[in-house]
Amino acid sequence: EMKIEDVDVRKISREFGTPVYVYSMESLRRSIEEIKQLVPVARYAMKACSNVHILKEMLAHGIQIDAVSVFEVKRALRAGFKRADICFTSDVFADPEDVRFCLENDIFTNCGTLGMLEEYGCAFTELGLGNNRVSIRINPGEGAGHSKKTNTGGPYSKHGIWYQNLDETRAIAKKYGLIISGVHMHIGSGGDMEHLKRITGKLVDFARQFEDMEVINFGGGLPYRYDLGQPQEDISGYKAILAERVKVLENHFGRKITCEIEPGRRFVAGCGYLIGEVRALNHTFDEDSKRLDYVLGNIGFCHLLRPMAYGSFHPIWFVGDDLGPEQDIIVAGPVCESGDVLTQKDEEPVPRRLPLPKAGDLIVVGGAGAYGFAMASNYNTQPLVPEVVVDGDQVLLTRRRQTLDDMLREETIGD
Repeated sequence: EMKIEDVDVRKISREFGTPVYVYSMESLRRSIEEIKQLVPVARYAMKACSNVHILKEMLAHGIQIDAVSVFEVKRALRAGFKRADICFTSDVFADPEDVRFCLENDIFTNCGTLGMLEEYGCAFTELGLGNNRVSIRINPGEGAGHSKKTNTGGPYSKHGIWYQNLDETRAIAKKYGLIISGVHMHIGSGGDMEHLKRITGKLVDFARQFEDMEVINFGGGLPYRYDLGQPQEDISGYKAILAERVKVLENHFGRKITCEIEPGRRFVAGCGYLIGEVRALNHTFDEDSKRLDYVLGNIGFCHLLRPMAYGSFHPIWFVGDDLGPEQDIIVAGPVCESGDVLTQKDEEPVPRRLPLPKAGDLIVVGGAGAYGFAMASNYNTQPLVPEVVVDGDQVLLTRRRQTLDDMLREETIGD
C-alpha cells in the first residue's frame, strides 16, 4: 500500500488513469512555511510548476512571483496575482511586444543582458510610459548546479550581465533615464549552504556599486535532496546569512533594503508524484553474460524529462500485490528512444535495488513536483497527462488529460 496524504494511490489511478501527476497540498504548505521564514519577500519561480492550483496556494500564503516569460506573467495575473507581486526576469524580450507589455502594465523587469537593458530603455523613451526603475541580473563569474545544464553562472552560462561590465549598465541607464533599483543573481540549482553563504557576499559587493539600490534578490538554488535515504538539508540557517548581508547594505546606504529570494524547486519538488503502470518486463545480457532486468512502464521522458536530461535521481516505488524480492532493476519507459530510462546516471542506465513488480502494478515516482509536468511534451504523440491535487482525503482534478483532438487543434491542413 502507498498513500499520498490520506488517499491510496490505487484509488487515484482508478479514477484518473495513468500516467497522472499528483500534488500533495500538505507537503506544499510545509515548504511554503519553511521558505517564508527566511526573508521578507519570498518569490516562487513559477517555471518549476505553473499549475493554477499551485499558483493559487502560493497567492493564499503571501508568496510573490518570479516569471521568466511574459506568458508566465500573464498566467500569474490570471491566477490572481497583482502586477506589483510579479517580477519578470529574462535575458531577452522574446517578442518585440513583450517590452511594451511590461511597460504598459508596470511589470518590474529584471534585465539579464546589456542588450535587454538597452531595449527596455529605448522603449521606455519612445513610448513615454512605464517604470523607469529596473533590476539587473549579474553573472558573478561562477555558478553551481547538479548538472552543467542547470549551472546558471560563470563564463559558460548565457545568464546575467558579466560582473566586469557593470559600468556599462550604469551608462545605459543614464542614457535612457533609468534607475537601477534592484540587483539580482541566480547561479543554479545544486549548491550547498556554504556556497550560498559565499556567493551572497559577492552580490552584496556588487550591490554597493548602485547608489539607488532598493531591492536585492539572491535568487533561488536552495538545496533539495531527492534521495530519501539522505536527510533533507536544513536551510533555516540561511535566514541569518541573508539578514547579515542586508544589514551590511543598510549600513552602507543608510536606508531600508528589501531582501528577496526566489526558489522554485525547494517549494514544489517534494509535493509532486507521478503515478504510472508497469506494462511489461524485459531482460538482456551484458558482455559478461550478466543478466539485466528491465521494468517497462508507461512513464517516459515525455512525461518526466529530468532523468534523461540531467541524469537526475528520483525515488521510485512499486505498488501491487505479491511484489517479488528486491533485485537490481532498470526502470524504463515507453518512448522510442534508448535514453528513455528513469534510473540512469551520466547518460547510462543504472540498476536500482527494488522489489520485482509484475505487469499491472503501479510505479510511483517521487520528487516530481518541480520541472515535471512543466517540461513534459507531446513527443511520440503522447498526450499531456492530468494533474491532480490531494488535500487530506480530498482529491481534485486540476488539469484533464489531453486528447488527440487537443493536440491536432492548432495544426492546419492545406488543400
